[in-house]
Amino acid sequence: MKILLINNDKGWSGGQEHLKDLATELRANGVEVHFVARAGSPSAARFREIGPVHAMPTHGLGDVKALFSLAAVMRRERFDIVSVNREHDLVLTALARHLAFPLRKPGRMMMSYHTATARKQLFIGAADAVVCISEHVRAKLLAGNPAVADKTTILYYGITLSPPPGADKFDPARTRRFFIGEGFPLIGMVGEFWKNQGELVDALALLVEEFPAIKVAFVGDNSDQGLFQPLCDKIARLGLERHVIFTGRIPRERIPDVFFDFDLSVTTHRNEGFGIVHLESLAAGTPVVTYDEGGMVDILRGEEVGAIVTGGPEQFAAAVAALLRDHGRRFVLGENGYRLVERKYSLAAMGQRYIEFYRRLLTGIKQNNGSGA
Repeated sequence: MKILLINNDKGWSGGQEHLKDLATELRANGVEVHFVARAGSPSAARFREIGPVHAMPTHGLGDVKALFSLAAVMRRERFDIVSVNREHDLVLTALARHLAFPLRKPGRMMMSYHTATARKQLFIGAADAVVCISEHVRAKLLAGNPAVADKTTILYYGITLSPPPGADKFDPARTRRFFIGEGFPLIGMVGEFWKNQGELVDALALLVEEFPAIKVAFVGDNSDQGLFQPLCDKIARLGLERHVIFTGRIPRERIPDVFFDFDLSVTTHRNEGFGIVHLESLAAGTPVVTYDEGGMVDILRGEEVGAIVTGGPEQFAAAVAALLRDHGRRFVLGENGYRLVERKYSLAAMGQRYIEFYRRLLTGIKQNNGSGA
C-alpha cells in the first residue's frame, strides 16, 4: 500500500505531530508513506525523517506552481491513498488530481478534519471518504456540509504509551519532576493561549477560597502578546498572580513529567478537535476535568477517568474541588486513565484502525460513519 499524506502548512503543531506518529506506525506495518509539505517549513524537515517529502512552492505564483507540481507527483507515483489533512489543501489536491487523471482516477482520495469547522467545504464532494477525529468535529462539519454524512468516519488519535505510573504518582506529597518545590494542589492546562484560558482564571478565583495554596500552571507558547497579555491583565485584576505559573513552550520530552506533577489536568477550551494532551495526561495517571463541549469528551464519555462539566466557572471549580478533596477517588481515576489509553489509544491501536480503514476504502466497502475507535 502506498499513501500520500498532504499537509502544506507553514508551522508545526498537534496535527503535524499526529501525522508523523501515524506515518511512523504505518511504515512499521509495511506501508510506503510519502508527504507533501511546504518548502522550507518545519513539516518538510521533520516529515523527511519518516519518508519522501514532495515540497511545494511557497512564493509568487505558489498555488499555480504547487498545482502542477502536485499533479506531476500524483501522475508519477500513482498512490493508493491520497490523504488531505488540512482544509486549505482540499481544493488544490482535488484540482491536481483531476489534472493528473482527467478521466479514470486510480486509488482513492480522502479528506481528514483535525479541527472543528462548519464552513462550506469546496470540492469536498471530490473526496471518496471523509475522516473526522471526534464526534465534535464530525457534527460541526456536517452542519455545513450535510451531503457527506454517508462517507464520513471517525478515527481517533493514539499516542506512544510509556510504562504505567508508579506508586509515587499516587501520593499528594510526591516530589515534583518539573515544577520543583511546588506543593499540593497543582493543576494545569496545556495549550495555546487562544483556548479560553480566561474561564479557568475565573474558576481559580473560586478555588482559592477552599485551597489557598493552589497553583495553576499554564503550559504553552506565550510569545503572542495579543493573546497572552489580556490573560495576565485578568489575573492581576483578580489578585491571583501568586497562584499562577507560566511555563512557556516546553520540550515534548518533558511533557510526561509535567503531567506527572499535575494533581489534575484541566481544560476550559470548548472547541477542541480532540486533544492529544488529554491522552498524555491520562497515560501519566492524571485525571482530566473538561467542559462537556469539544472532541475530548469522546475520550471521557462513559469512562471513569475524569469529570465532564456542564455549566460555567462555578460548576467547573466545584468539579475540580471535589476531586482535589478526594485523594482516593482521584487516584482511582488516574489508574483507570492509563488503562483506557493502553486499551484504546496506543499508537499500535491507531495504526491498525487506519490500515483497516484504508483497506476498506480501497475495496469499496461502505464505511461505518460512526466511531472508528
